[in-house]
Amino acid sequence: MVKNEVYPERMLYDNEKVERIIKTINKRFTTYGYKRIKTSAFEQYDLYSKVKSSINQNEMIKVIDQTGQVLVLRPDVTIPITRELAENTPELADELRYFYVQEVFRQPTDRNDSIESTQAGVEYFCQSSAEADAEVIALACHTMKDLGFLDIKIEIGHASFFHELVQDLPLSDQQIAQLKTLIQAKNVVEIGPYLQRLDIDAEVREAIERIPFLYGNPAEVSERAKGIALTQKMQETLDYLTDVYDILKMYGLEQYIVSDLGLINHMGYYSGVIFQGYVEKLGKPVLMGGRYDRLGDEFGSALPAVGFACEIESIVKATESREVRSRFPIDVKIIYDDARLEQAIAIANELRERNYSVLSFSTSKECVNRQQSVYTIQLAKERGQLQYKEKTIPFSDMKEVLALLVGVKGAT
Repeated sequence: MVKNEVYPERMLYDNEKVERIIKTINKRFTTYGYKRIKTSAFEQYDLYSKVKSSINQNEMIKVIDQTGQVLVLRPDVTIPITRELAENTPELADELRYFYVQEVFRQPTDRNDSIESTQAGVEYFCQSSAEADAEVIALACHTMKDLGFLDIKIEIGHASFFHELVQDLPLSDQQIAQLKTLIQAKNVVEIGPYLQRLDIDAEVREAIERIPFLYGNPAEVSERAKGIALTQKMQETLDYLTDVYDILKMYGLEQYIVSDLGLINHMGYYSGVIFQGYVEKLGKPVLMGGRYDRLGDEFGSALPAVGFACEIESIVKATESREVRSRFPIDVKIIYDDARLEQAIAIANELRERNYSVLSFSTSKECVNRQQSVYTIQLAKERGQLQYKEKTIPFSDMKEVLALLVGVKGAT
């Protein structure tokens, strides 16, 4: 720490950037009707060890409480939310939308990565449909746009496509895992020789070998994939992905979408559409998600759902070279002459009671705050003014300025 400095300026700046990113994400999630929830930082080890297709147990951070019980620091948020919902909702009677911003803890595979990271994500409990899946993908895309990213790419695949090809093959779990690794890495050099060593029909072998190449424009990929859609279900999967893409075009987001039928998420509970998002200047995904219709079955409840999570630290890293301005600035900034401090406090109190976000500063300190505001109230020594867009409107007292705010807000 720098001498005589209470908190290093760089750390303050980074913290402010994180807060602006989280505020922007919160706001966007809320615009889609999601409500924020929290889960416990400590979970029963059995919650994750007994769930099929759960997290690699070697990645969990285990602790022992005073009774000798083994707990884990929360490695994932989707599983405890689903468990909690299953205990209170045996059957999904209505759609439910939740979001969270919480830390997760996993042993990193890269020693340079941190055990702790912050995830912001949504869980949309609803029946499977192309409309719902497209809406969640659109939310992911809109969130990245809100954060100021211009180069956004959302890759979309489907968990069933690869599974349908290999489910009846005489392969061990280890062999299927190795195939997934090769396909996910698009390792076209090794996948052919590896398949030659397996007892697989030539037609299926060729189909698997072509999966890594099924990447690009969704319409073109769908056409190329028809040649290896060996079952009716694989064809239905392609049709479903086409429906999702057609709806995303209605959102005006087609320029951000690519198909990747070799996309395989390491979270094994995904059962339908899966997707991951990239932004400029970062070589790894900043968000991942998909449909998990059978996770609720693990807890004895039918809870079909789709969701995604983005990692805040990755987003911060992708924005290292630029300032992130909040997509949603504060509502009102009050700048007052020192002689009008009491009136500034009264107006700020009244506006906060009306759910406006408000910052107030003496004119001598105005320059230290860089946050943008929708409205600015100037309380000069002998006059008051409301500034909104290019307009400056004088007012004489609190009642009048409140009426002005209601008026201009209603006009927007």
